[in-house]
Amino acid sequence: MARSKDPNDWHGHHIISEDELASPEFTTEDRIKRRRRIRHGVILIFVVLMLAAALVLAYLVNTRTLVIDALEPKPVAEAPVAVNEACPTRKFNYVDPGKMTVNVLNATQIYGLAGATATKLKKHGFKVGDVGNANLSNVQVVGAVTSGPDGYAQAMTLQRHIKGLTYVYDAKRPGKTVDVVIGTKYKDLVKEGSVNKKPGKLGCTPPKPKAGAKPSTAPAKPEPSTDAKEN
Repeated sequence: MARSKDPNDWHGHHIISEDELASPEFTTEDRIKRRRRIRHGVILIFVVLMLAAALVLAYLVNTRTLVIDALEPKPVAEAPVAVNEACPTRKFNYVDPGKMTVNVLNATQIYGLAGATATKLKKHGFKVGDVGNANLSNVQVVGAVTSGPDGYAQAMTLQRHIKGLTYVYDAKRPGKTVDVVIGTKYKDLVKEGSVNKKPGKLGCTPPKPKAGAKPSTAPAKPEPSTDAKEN
């Protein structure tokens, strides 16, 4: 059997020489450097991939293609707005006269004024409840319309048919029925074809603060007289 002529070969196995052991491939320092380069390369690739993913995510969020609930702006609770119940400033829808009831009261000395006004209101489509007398602290007005917290729209609607009515708020009044008390400056109803039926604000004067308040010309809350029948 012929022997191998290569001195570094022994029975088919390669014998590492001193020169090979001294080569960079086998030195500890070079192995550490090589591993460090590999580790740095892996980290660099990872960072690049993370940046690419962040850019893609930012694009999707910015274009609203992807919605993340945690990143959505939270609704800010608005401070409650004080409501002046005696004279609200918001708009109310016009109410179909056939869907509301009006009590007609006479505060003047003109006999039959409440009955005549009630008849005209019926011609405008209103439902009429009680017809009688009432007292006003100041009768030198067109009149006053009274409602509770559920009758704002009804009161505004009646003001569209009788121009100049002063609004009087009654916090304890239930339901949507309104009272109209006729004063001495009342003339007539607005012509039915000329009634403004668009949404609008209630015609009223906000009460002034007690300190330094000037006397109001608005009639006080109307009080029905003891006589149920009209004079």
